[in-house]
Amino acid sequence: MSENVKSMLSIQDVLQSNEHYKKNAVSDEELKAWRAKVDRDDNERVKRQRKMIRERQYDNASVWGTSGKLSFSFPEWKPSQQNDTRLARSILDKAIGLTKIMMTSNFNVLLYGDAGVGKTAMALAIMNALKKNTDKTVMFVSVMDLRELIMYDFSDIEAKQEIEFIEKRMRDVDVLILDDFGSEAGGMKNTGTASERLQQFWVRVAEARQKKDKNGLKRFSNIITTNNDREDLERMYNKKIVSRLITKKAENTIVFDGLEDLRE
Repeated sequence: MSENVKSMLSIQDVLQSNEHYKKNAVSDEELKAWRAKVDRDDNERVKRQRKMIRERQYDNASVWGTSGKLSFSFPEWKPSQQNDTRLARSILDKAIGLTKIMMTSNFNVLLYGDAGVGKTAMALAIMNALKKNTDKTVMFVSVMDLRELIMYDFSDIEAKQEIEFIEKRMRDVDVLILDDFGSEAGGMKNTGTASERLQQFWVRVAEARQKKDKNGLKRFSNIITTNNDREDLERMYNKKIVSRLITKKAENTIVFDGLEDLRE
């Protein structure tokens, strides 16, 4: 036996006979548990980093318009500010309920009502809750401001690349919020229709968001705010666009009629 091996054995013998070493020795079970914890911590850290990167991608693709990035949460919704506090409370309760379901499944939600009654705020509250409590990616698009980008002169290479980037993210984000849908086609009760370029854009987005997962379930969710009823929207757009993006289900629709305009 070599001198080095003898030396190692003697050190091991000394340690094993040392009372302090015995007292502080780690069992195989403890070592296994420690390694498992390190692995879990590493996995969680990587998961958080990946989530931050994905969130940043969709934040950068979001279209906020001249107001800049907006934020709102459910606790900020104050039913007491409305004359009809019961209606305001019921709208909040329904929004929270739909958000909880959307945390584990995908479906479309419609927020319908007059301007200034809180549709955008509620959509932002849903967005905020999903980002905080799930791994779902969420993207906000001011449809009126998006129109300005789409209709911009496509001889501008940078503008063309920007809208292509936005469209790609709109097609594959988990939850897409389209704020003030219909305004870009002329607004409420307008007798016109969306331009051909707009129609083509929305067809591509709507088709992409029809994808199903491996179990045949809906992969994506859309949250639409609008001042326009379905008849108006179907006049402005190809009916297939409206059908693919906007729910017909009453249980997935929040109606804000009866609330007051609180904008200053």
